[in-house]
Amino acid sequence: MKEKSAVKVLVVEDDFMVSNMIEGKLGEIGYRIAGKAATGCQAIELVEALKPDVVLMDIEMPDMDGIEATRLIYENHPTPVVMLTAYDAPDLVRRASAAGAGAYLLKLPQARDIERAITVALARFADMMELRRLNAELDAFAHTVAHGLKNPLSLVISYADLLKNELRLNDEQHRLLNAMARNAHRMEYIIESLLLLAGVRQTEPGLTPLNMSRIVAEAGQRLTDVIERTQAQIFLPEQWPVALGYAPWIEEVWTNYISNGLKYGGTPPRLQLGATARSDGKVRFWIRDNGAGLAAEERALVFAPFTRLHQTRAPGSGLGLSIVKRIVEKLGGQVGVESEGVPGRGCTFYFTLPQAEVPDQPDTEL
Repeated sequence: MKEKSAVKVLVVEDDFMVSNMIEGKLGEIGYRIAGKAATGCQAIELVEALKPDVVLMDIEMPDMDGIEATRLIYENHPTPVVMLTAYDAPDLVRRASAAGAGAYLLKLPQARDIERAITVALARFADMMELRRLNAELDAFAHTVAHGLKNPLSLVISYADLLKNELRLNDEQHRLLNAMARNAHRMEYIIESLLLLAGVRQTEPGLTPLNMSRIVAEAGQRLTDVIERTQAQIFLPEQWPVALGYAPWIEEVWTNYISNGLKYGGTPPRLQLGATARSDGKVRFWIRDNGAGLAAEERALVFAPFTRLHQTRAPGSGLGLSIVKRIVEKLGGQVGVESEGVPGRGCTFYFTLPQAEVPDQPDTEL
């Protein structure tokens, strides 16, 4: 870590007296002043021009607040940020952290508090950049391995089908070939899941109003064979509230949720899909099944990677719900599951998305 005398600090504060006070305390501690800004827009320009080592950023400012400025700085010119706030509000701290702030200070801070916050922000930023580097390497590795495995797996599946169709096989040989093809398909699904996970981390999709009826219908089409085989009943709402998201990813979310409902629902599965517009500007989409439900300890782990709901009931990779969590959080929402753990009452899996201000859409049957 740099010596204090080598650390350049950009002060972003629209109150002239507070800005001068912070500048004086930074000088007492031994930090260098890279520059001063009075608005969020000025802060972004000066970060690009001056390349400070750390930014002290006020939250309440004209033209652009400190949280939005921090988010843009983190996206375009990653720099450690210490947030300055007059209120110790948990929601502000959470939003500032989500935007990229590494520490925060209450006004008017003492010199020792400023020094501590800058030290924490610099350390967290270093950890964040290292994690970003490792993630990039992991994504590149996942793509290389996944693409290298797809072609051989396709050949295994094709040869298995060819042998079954062209040769006279006894029952045991048919069983072995079917097992080989089934496991090859399972490996293919795992590869596609890993590629999707890597894509979610790398992609920054634009959020647009979703035609949820169409998306759910597409997800249902992908599961037609399972729906018919299990004689599942699926009930949809007459209308869907319109939310913002990225349609290809939300189709994956519904495909995973419906697939799990078909696997772990009752006999036959009975699935109820719905949505609720909330007062906080989010839409809560949900699916309820009629299965055995989940105990509290199972609910706590269900969205973790490589965790399967009931390993004895249905095979799988355990990646599906972790992908759902990654997708929804990338789109600004949350996932969760509710269950009383009572057989027959099943589970309610849900996800939230920002609500769009457009008219509701007509329903489409699966």
